[in-house]
Amino acid sequence: MLKAYVGVASPHGLAVLQPERADTLWLVESWAGRGRRVGFWAVLGDADADRVQTLFRNGYRREALLLLDRCAKDMGRIVPGDEPHSTLH
Repeated sequence: MLKAYVGVASPHGLAVLQPERADTLWLVESWAGRGRRVGFWAVLGDADADRVQTLFRNGYRREALLLLDRCAKDMGRIVPGDEPHSTLH
């Protein structure tokens, strides 16, 4: 099943990846734009999301971001101050 996620990428790799909800959107918006961090949304299948999360939890942040980029069915940037039209993609 496909689900929407939000996250933050940094020069070190994946910094945050959470299922998209109002509270996680707030988290991403508060982190994005600090230093060289970028907020994003992505649509992932369950198995792909599990693989990305496993890499992330084991400290492989750069590899997690690379896998996320390869596996995402759709992806876009979240710009601080953007008003989302919908909380679901």
